[in-house]
Amino acid sequence: MNREAGKPFTLFLVHAHPDDECSSTGGLLLRSAAEGRRTVLLTCTNGEWGEVKDPRLGLRPRERPGDRRRLGEVRLEELRRAARILGVAHLHPLGYHDSGMAGWEGNRDPQAFVNAPLEEPAGRIAALIREHRPEVLITYDAKGGYGHPDHIMAHRAATAALAEAERPAPGQEPWRVPKVYHTAFSRRRILRTWRLMRLLGQRTPLDDPDFREDRYGTAEEEITTRVDVRPYLSGKWRALRAHRSQIGGSFFWRFMRLTARWNFPEECFVRVRGGAPPGGVERSVFEGL
Repeated sequence: MNREAGKPFTLFLVHAHPDDECSSTGGLLLRSAAEGRRTVLLTCTNGEWGEVKDPRLGLRPRERPGDRRRLGEVRLEELRRAARILGVAHLHPLGYHDSGMAGWEGNRDPQAFVNAPLEEPAGRIAALIREHRPEVLITYDAKGGYGHPDHIMAHRAATAALAEAERPAPGQEPWRVPKVYHTAFSRRRILRTWRLMRLLGQRTPLDDPDFREDRYGTAEEEITTRVDVRPYLSGKWRALRAHRSQIGGSFFWRFMRLTARWNFPEECFVRVRGGAPPGGVERSVFEGL
């Protein structure tokens, strides 16, 4: 399982839906490509249960189930455009059906990602790990970040794939990924964003009478890695806008774009495999390789 001499480091991302690659790792992808790293993006579902924010598409998948397939096709094309903007070297859509949020009708679809036998997506991801032999793999934590069934399933499949990839397969050598991370959003920054939005008259989760801070984001002391993405924010927003069916012109996205350099200058991660850096917080997922 030795790394080939002279081969650029490879970053391998396992995401659940089209557009997830932008929100939590868009800056990292751009920065990695600019620094000569090889980037591999695996997207598990087509996103058929996403909300349609662009009325020009004429799609109403909640009212017309037949539109869900068309939305999946639209979102895959948006994913391809965003991946080009982000400098992704290899894009692998797995093509599973979106499961929808917890409790939605889509959870019961036999073809939904959440209902796939774990060994199936894990085996497909493991084969791609052996093929690309990445030094760094990033996916979600066991809660899927915010509890989405597809994010949780992506975590389970990627975790199982890491172990499976260490075993040989016909025509493929085994590979152990040296560094593994979970995506993270700073709880402190999320709360600050919502407080600012509330001052501007917007409704936020803070208005929920049952609101609890510990349900959102990651505590500062748990974050191991903070990657400065300020030089790449314009590219990140261009990639997000490529997902026109999902982004639209909401106040939230306009506000996030205007305040990102101050409020979200970093993309954060929790390292779950790999050595601790000297001096505390890492500034690169490739640190120590």
